[in-house]
Amino acid sequence: MALAAGGVYAGAYFTSQATVGGQTVGTATVEIAAGTATSSAVLAVPSLLPGDTETTVITLENTGSEDIYYTVSLPATAGDDALEDALQVTVVAGAETHTRSLTAWQGGAYQYGVALGDGESIDLTVSVALAGTADDTLQGLDAGFAVTIDAIQARNHPVTAGWVA
Repeated sequence: MALAAGGVYAGAYFTSQATVGGQTVGTATVEIAAGTATSSAVLAVPSLLPGDTETTVITLENTGSEDIYYTVSLPATAGDDALEDALQVTVVAGAETHTRSLTAWQGGAYQYGVALGDGESIDLTVSVALAGTADDTLQGLDAGFAVTIDAIQARNHPVTAGWVA
């Protein structure tokens, strides 16, 4: 071994290097679309009577690139509290059904436990019923609500099916 100015000179080393190129990373999309099914129409019922039930069908489509879980909420847009208390609203998706008064729907949302695959769609049936026992105090009242669907990724997210406040 030879001495170099200020240190030890050890000579040359054999080396090698390998490169694996082309590494890229992209993110998925979580996206849904919803609209009234072609065989249905938005609920617009000006003269609901005790014992009546009105129904609409909303088609929900997963337009993203990954499976999703989804929740349905029914925020009230306007109305009389007495009618909101009396109306029973049922939402059905596949084999899962959930019913609450319109007032009770204001406290949370229903999360469906079956994931909707990318490119898949499902029909949500929304029914509004006024009990046959409804009395005269409910005459001439109005209530309005929206159907809001929120999606969340299914992968790496445990399902919490059922009512979520």
